[in-house]
Amino acid sequence: MVPTVDAVASKHRDTLIIGRLDIDKNPQTVSEYDLRAIPTYIIFRDGEVVGKIVGAMPQATFVQRIFDALE
Repeated sequence: MVPTVDAVASKHRDTLIIGRLDIDKNPQTVSEYDLRAIPTYIIFRDGEVVGKIVGAMPQATFVQRIFDALE
């Protein structure tokens, strides 16, 4: 998913902020957000969780799920 995430981050850099988290170095965050699978993408709006995406998928599906969560 790294190439997909990088492509989405580049294409939507004016509307989205995409970050990465090393789960081995951040166990507190893993616990706080109850992350049970890799990859998991947490979608925030104004500091609040508005959605989670779990698993690999095609780029178009990934983008659609992000924007669906942000509506």
